[in-house]
Amino acid sequence: MTRTMGVIVMIVALAGIGEGRELTSAYAIPAAANTPGRNGTDWHTDLTLYNPQQHPLPVVLHFLPSGQSNTGQVPTVSFEILPWETLNLWDVLGPKGFNARGKTGALLVYADDQRISCTGTRCDFAAFSRTYTLDPKGGRGEFGQAFPGVAAHLGLDRSVIGYLPQLTHNADFRTNLGVASWTPAWVTVRVELQDTKGTIIHRKDHLVPPFGHIQWSLDRTVVGGTAAVFIVEGPADSMVYPYASVVNNVYGDAVTVEGQYSTVGLSAQAASTDRTPAARARPLTALATDFSIEAFRALHVRD
Repeated sequence: MTRTMGVIVMIVALAGIGEGRELTSAYAIPAAANTPGRNGTDWHTDLTLYNPQQHPLPVVLHFLPSGQSNTGQVPTVSFEILPWETLNLWDVLGPKGFNARGKTGALLVYADDQRISCTGTRCDFAAFSRTYTLDPKGGRGEFGQAFPGVAAHLGLDRSVIGYLPQLTHNADFRTNLGVASWTPAWVTVRVELQDTKGTIIHRKDHLVPPFGHIQWSLDRTVVGGTAAVFIVEGPADSMVYPYASVVNNVYGDAVTVEGQYSTVGLSAQAASTDRTPAARARPLTALATDFSIEAFRALHVRD
């Protein structure tokens, strides 16, 4: 009986994991870059989209620059992903993409439901990204970290706390924290940094602009700690996407830490937001760009 119950629990747990990773029609890529960094690093982002459908899929891609409200016009490109196509947008913020040298931000990508009916799974696709640095020591290699697309409806809302574990910030490693937002209003998130004993060693509120992105470096020494991130002010339907990046200070080798969400530690009064899948608000308007998808289709390897 005990073994049977254990198998049942395992199946339920695996089902829950798969649910969070199913394909969907709208994603947030919480971090993207084309900029020099600390200790000789130089960060770039590759974006990959895959269409599992038997029909072309029209999509919209927005770039949300860091540290500003993006409720007005934002750099945008609209295009079609061909049936079963894997579309690799190498260095998406680079000169053949959004041409945003020196900038960081987030990406929003979703099926264009103004051009195709999106009932059921008809508009589902996959979105992945990788942010990497050229070898700061002058070698030919790269050091990269994956930033998988986050299903738009599975971000951090008022019903949960996001936990970011295994954070280290000392002489050997540095930790950056960031938050992207798919909310057309200002949102305040609180970050509580805990040491390995669970003691809160730093607490700070961060204001995230509408459809915005912020990133900052820890200013407290910690080894193997955890950050708890939660919304303290904003609209009832606020949706944000927290993450952490732990970087080797010598080589620039980086690891992405995705938020693990839970109602544990959250008051019952705060756990009231409906987390059922729903289309996010999309009032963003396009800013003219020379972004050419055909140029990327012609590339077989990164330049």
